[in-house]
Amino acid sequence: MSKDTFRDLLVGLSFILAEVLIFQHLSFFGATPDPLLIYLLWLAMKYDRVKLVLMAAGLGLIQDALFDFWGLNMFSKTLLCFMVFNFLSRRNEGRLLLWQIFLMILLAAILHNVIFLGLASFIDAYTSGFAPIIFILVNSLYTALLGSMLFIFKGN
Repeated sequence: MSKDTFRDLLVGLSFILAEVLIFQHLSFFGATPDPLLIYLLWLAMKYDRVKLVLMAAGLGLIQDALFDFWGLNMFSKTLLCFMVFNFLSRRNEGRLLLWQIFLMILLAAILHNVIFLGLASFIDAYTSGFAPIIFILVNSLYTALLGSMLFIFKGN
């Protein structure tokens, strides 16, 4: 494992810890953002497909262990990274505008949440008092807003 890959793995772990320690307490209508998803979308422009999918699987499994979902995040993030890799890898040549970043993160988050809910329906992870449309739309909007803010604050 190279030094850059190890550093990116540690940054991914810090995104997971930020989600556990900070963003779970900043819920909006019961929805929370997924900063790891934003980070994996950024990694799609940096790595090749195999390394990205392995990174998504490993970080998703750690996220599942902390949230007690055991495989839902791992599979949905891995499938999402596999599906959107070609689209995102072509976008790294030029500088994207804020609305393009927002739209890409929003669509990726909606796709991730649909995959996640499809898997969760098989194991009845959400059985009581849960509105799937709120989960899909509000979580995706919240994640896209967080990603847009990170894009603004990261600078050049």
